[in-house]
Amino acid sequence: MKKYIVLIMLMAISLTGCGFHLQNETEIPARFKTMSYVSYDPYGKLSRYVKELLHDNHITLVNDDASGKYPTLNITNENIDRNTISIYQDGKAAEYQLVLTVYAQAVINGKQIYPINVRIFRTFFDNPSTPLSKTAEQNLIEDEMYRQAAKQIIGKLKSVDAKK
Repeated sequence: MKKYIVLIMLMAISLTGCGFHLQNETEIPARFKTMSYVSYDPYGKLSRYVKELLHDNHITLVNDDASGKYPTLNITNENIDRNTISIYQDGKAAEYQLVLTVYAQAVINGKQIYPINVRIFRTFFDNPSTPLSKTAEQNLIEDEMYRQAAKQIIGKLKSVDAKK
């Protein structure tokens, strides 16, 4: 019996120490329970995923809060870079590193601006013999990158709340 208790305690300590979190657990501070959301691309993938996370966390979104009464999450820019990291013998690119960079900011009381920057890295293998499947694979990878960026942006609201 003692062996099982010790084993469970060791598992709990190791999971806590490695940063393990439940899949959909995104804790948003109380200050952001009602907020305004602005994006330079309101219909893009990143905006959809951020809005989905806000909705899943029961956040009330208000439209154009000019008074500054509510905090604002503002996505100002995003871009995906594709860097060659290996090549085939014939000189064609074999492997790429995709880098998604997102620039955002949290605005509190209409004055205090806290930058939120996120970078997501993924590797993509380019197989020239299967052009359709590589396009589909790249789209899946980019989609997952946008989801991860949205989670990180929402997660960084915690650090903004800690700076108040």
